[in-house]
Amino acid sequence: MDQPAPPRSRRRAVIIVLAVLVVAIAALLVYTLGVFDDKGRFRSEPPACATLEPSLPALAATYVPKQDGKNNCGLWLPETDPAYVKAPKITVAYAVLTPGRGDAPAAASKKLQEFAPLGFTALPGVGEEAYVWNTNLYFRVSNLLVGITVYPNPASSQSAVHAFAKDLAGRLTTS
Repeated sequence: MDQPAPPRSRRRAVIIVLAVLVVAIAALLVYTLGVFDDKGRFRSEPPACATLEPSLPALAATYVPKQDGKNNCGLWLPETDPAYVKAPKITVAYAVLTPGRGDAPAAASKKLQEFAPLGFTALPGVGEEAYVWNTNLYFRVSNLLVGITVYPNPASSQSAVHAFAKDLAGRLTTS
């Protein structure tokens, strides 16, 4: 014998439960795949010397950029300069943070702030976040960390280094 069809309200409830279950499973799958993660603007480090050459005039000194094997760019005085030494006066280094899960810019900010207990002073107006420690400067643009190390007796003033960093951060933001 045929069984009577279940009441219409029961069928509706079963359909609604199944629909909610399908949506929940799809949302869990999308989350697990990292669709909602913010990977940041930078997938890899930009070429160090090439990206900072347009900003060099802000340093108000003549520097020769030399890239090392680690994608750092050393700024050297020309050999004809009376203050020339066989070492860079300033080094610029990049590091890209790309966590497996989560928000890459937030991870970069956290990494940058890990150094803050060393006596960093916030430097507003440079990138999305910037700090100064002694004569060195560190800033972040999205998930890219930039470190500017200034060695003793630089040919540029601290204010020129700050202007250089601001210009470089602006160029990295719009690139």
